[in-house]
Amino acid sequence: MKFFLPTMLKPGLVLLLLCGLTAARAQDRAGTIEFSDGTTLAGNLSLTPGSQFKLQAGPDVRVFGLDRVQEIRFAPEREAMERAWRFPNAGQTAKEYFGDPYPVRYLKATVTLADGEELSGHLYTTVIYVTTDSGAQKVILPAKQQGKEDETFRALVYPARISFDDSATATAGTVKLKLPGLGAAPEVVALTRGGLVRLKAKPLDAAEFELPSPLGQPVFLAAKSGSKIIVGWPKTADRKVLARVNAALANSEDFFDDRRILGAVEDATNSEIYSLVLAVRRGGTTLDETRSQPWRIEIYRWKQDDQGQIMLAGRNYFFRGIDEKGEAPPAIELSEILWQIRQDGEVWTTGNE
Repeated sequence: MKFFLPTMLKPGLVLLLLCGLTAARAQDRAGTIEFSDGTTLAGNLSLTPGSQFKLQAGPDVRVFGLDRVQEIRFAPEREAMERAWRFPNAGQTAKEYFGDPYPVRYLKATVTLADGEELSGHLYTTVIYVTTDSGAQKVILPAKQQGKEDETFRALVYPARISFDDSATATAGTVKLKLPGLGAAPEVVALTRGGLVRLKAKPLDAAEFELPSPLGQPVFLAAKSGSKIIVGWPKTADRKVLARVNAALANSEDFFDDRRILGAVEDATNSEIYSLVLAVRRGGTTLDETRSQPWRIEIYRWKQDDQGQIMLAGRNYFFRGIDEKGEAPPAIELSEILWQIRQDGEVWTTGNE
């Protein structure tokens, strides 16, 4: 796993390159998909460029690339015959059913990674491409299947097993961070790019931490010491990108009525923009009067279409809290040093050493 400093594409335009990922591209591995009806499809397997697998495993969301996977198995977790329904009387909970029954199946996925770790849960619906001599075929890996009226479960064919001809790339269960100069007893948190999975680091001493493996994903880092929060982020940004994000943010209502964008970076390869946001609730809440105003420092992920329009695709927080009414939220400092992470042997460190 290698590190690269953020690369300037043009003034103010930053491509996020951390944790050993170069510009995202479609991964391609020889493998086989076995279906529930006994048929198989073999060829070169790949995901959409820039895409990753995302698995809901209990309360956690795990994100990983195709190169980390040794095998994926799917099995029915719950199956039921259901019927369409409606509420015939407004304001009443009595349901009226109509039409013929149809099958509904929920699938559980078990993923085996290169180091033997097994993850079980619900895989977010993913498209995988299988390229053969006849061309490319698209196979959907569903979390849920729904048939037509009077159809049987046998008609709902699903991928039962995905295996690969080569060995997956091993990933350590944890990584070490060496981050001096963060203040007294800092809390350190990472958010993975794409899925924005929140990973909390465990302190080893005043300047070293142990972080759960991001499974090959690039990460954003932030640290909190007392009332001060430091976020790894470029101090300059493209004004046009900021203007687009501000305009999109203004058109979206939210519980937090005071949202300030502290920075924005564009990942042009994946048609995404990431914005750092300080979100505060200034209006009334249902909390007690002493502490009633929630705040968050978080990252918003925006997806761009071919026309340049952007929409909110995901968000997660580094830190959050609840202040008294009128109290100022924590001070936020942008740190290019914390942004510039590199690998030094088995330890990740910042660019200030």
